[in-house]
Amino acid sequence: MKMNRRTFLQGVGASSVVGSLSGLMPGIASAGEKGGAPDKLLKRQGEIKYHTCQRNCADRCLLKFTVQNGRMTYVEGASELKKMGTSPCVKGHAYVQYTYAADRILHPMERAGKKGEGKWRRISWDEAYDKIASRLQQIIKDHGADSILPYSYSGHEGVIGKYGGPSRFFNAVGARKLDRKVCVFAAYEGLKSVTGTYQGPDPYDNIYTNCYISWGQNETATNVHGIKFINQARDRGAKLLVVNPVRTPIASQADIWLQPKPSTDTHLATGIMKYLVENDLADLEFIKANTLGYDQLLERLNTMSYEEIERVTGVPKAKMFEFARVYGESELSVLRLGYGMQRNYNGARMSRAIAMMHAVAGQYGKIGNGFIYDNTQADDSLNYSKGRADHIHPNPDTVGHVNMTEIAKALDPENPTAYGKPIKPIKAVINYNGNFVSVAPDSNACRRGAMRDDLFLVVHDFLMTDTAELADIIVPAATQFEFPDMGTDYNCYHMQTSEKVIEPLGESKDNWIFFKELGARMGLDRFPEMRVDYEQILRDFLDTEEPAFRHNNITYEQIIRDKFVTVYDQRPYFGDGKYKTPSGKIEFYSEMMKEAGYHPVIDFGLPEDEMVQEEKTLPFRLLSPAIPQRANSSFYNVKYIRNFPAYFAKINAEDAKELGIKNNDRVRLSNQRGEAHFIAQVSTQVIRGTVMAPKNNWRRMDPQGKDSCTNNLTTDTLTDMGGCSAYHSTRVAIAKA
Repeated sequence: MKMNRRTFLQGVGASSVVGSLSGLMPGIASAGEKGGAPDKLLKRQGEIKYHTCQRNCADRCLLKFTVQNGRMTYVEGASELKKMGTSPCVKGHAYVQYTYAADRILHPMERAGKKGEGKWRRISWDEAYDKIASRLQQIIKDHGADSILPYSYSGHEGVIGKYGGPSRFFNAVGARKLDRKVCVFAAYEGLKSVTGTYQGPDPYDNIYTNCYISWGQNETATNVHGIKFINQARDRGAKLLVVNPVRTPIASQADIWLQPKPSTDTHLATGIMKYLVENDLADLEFIKANTLGYDQLLERLNTMSYEEIERVTGVPKAKMFEFARVYGESELSVLRLGYGMQRNYNGARMSRAIAMMHAVAGQYGKIGNGFIYDNTQADDSLNYSKGRADHIHPNPDTVGHVNMTEIAKALDPENPTAYGKPIKPIKAVINYNGNFVSVAPDSNACRRGAMRDDLFLVVHDFLMTDTAELADIIVPAATQFEFPDMGTDYNCYHMQTSEKVIEPLGESKDNWIFFKELGARMGLDRFPEMRVDYEQILRDFLDTEEPAFRHNNITYEQIIRDKFVTVYDQRPYFGDGKYKTPSGKIEFYSEMMKEAGYHPVIDFGLPEDEMVQEEKTLPFRLLSPAIPQRANSSFYNVKYIRNFPAYFAKINAEDAKELGIKNNDRVRLSNQRGEAHFIAQVSTQVIRGTVMAPKNNWRRMDPQGKDSCTNNLTTDTLTDMGGCSAYHSTRVAIAKA
């Protein structure tokens, strides 16, 4: 069959069509017919439960689960929600196996040998609570409550599972604060310096655009269902433009694809702006009415030549000009900025330049144009302070903070630091919704910290992760399907229900029940906020006066009844010409940037400028993006998903030839932080001088038995602004292993 854009990624994207699902759920293919296996139930028949996927993905799918005799048997998309089809992505299809995984932890366990030795003794929940409570109380007595640190991120994205349940416990304890800034925050600052916000238009309006620009985004991995809107726009004649240092599936389908060197996006955006200005494609009417500092921008553009831009980015001038012309001549252009590109030392500055470029083109304020990054309209409407019970923390202003990206530094055995300053030692970590030994950068240093004899490590999880292997006590976590919650979208504007699908398996307990019962053992049930049920926590989050929420009269009952609601802010976005900057205008000149120590218009700094000498001289930039078959470190328990490799390194064919590396060779990547072992994939997906390996793979799953992972290599230095991670500002050497 000839492949075209209508057959390419039709419906839900490449990730759902890679490989056969027939082995995943036996009988699915003929579920409408009886016979053949009379002992098996027809998996599509039964009670239906609506549940939002709580993985960290922009789609945040609303799913429908079939339940038979208390067992989850089938999953499909809730097609009544416009963004959905009937099919989840490849990961969502695996949720039945995910939930009933053979290696799921179902009972509390206590370490019975040395840390990391793998010896465990089964204990009761009463024993687990007594041991955890007594140890934490002793730590509080000896070292203070701020010696206790939570660690969590996106293992569960529900408002109860991520925040409302656990945060109440840590606030009641008076624990150290964890700054969960591993993602998005660099671009938050860069975009706010231009328009005052990181939010943008409703992606449902993408179908009306004349030009869709995917910049640093891989929709097939983290926004699968958004592809249908791209295809609908293209059916109406829209052009697809892509900027990405990696040839993604969307890049392969683009009308024009630019492949810049990593982290050179500021220079590329500058070149496009220069072309728009010099070829009368800048929207001067829009600029005059909506912007501040255009003359300063013109001066800054003139300091950079096309020749220098081509040298820095590696993008040929002619190709850049072609892109700029199509973009500039489009009446309506919408730009989707990805999350990976801002995970660099210059992440805020790059994001700023791209947003400024869109203003030069006049592409704000109409249906079918705009700038989409993190649409948190629903999420930002919630009352997080009340939902988390922030008011019960006894010392919120002076307790101290640890950035989760720097967890290795905070747990350092000799010299613990946070934000570059010494801190008192952390004596206990309670890890839930996360797996920091795999997910955090500088994994070797994370492991050294977790191995400290004086660190009490409790892991609440349903799998033996790299972090759980080093725990003192493991308590079994319920999956997201085993308790009720709600979830918010961060691409469209939705808030969605998450009904309880099944009862908890084994002795597992969900995040709220675990922390609620542990809190009671420690006397924290003296706080009324520690005695409430799920519904009350959800009502606390929904007790908000945010205009976007109140304008739609959204209530708890409505969400439960309708399964999803839409929180509209304004349509078209910025249609009123009012921006959220201090000046009320789009700011080409920014005092915010100047105060942060950067050029107030365009700052051309590159990550290599900030690297230590021993790293900047290494020959390859390492990119560690998401892949469609994983969500951060999730889904490694699913046998079907494991068949999709996550321990490969893509290397350019010319680089591979010089190094004598061939397809399927074993290779060793290394830098001053450590080494990691992979199987080579020689590919044109990456340019010379760049190597790509998937993010957040587990050490214990390393198929070469080297106990290595991508994050053995990545930097834990923070971004220019926002305190975000900078995983992609990492350099390595490569050799055959």
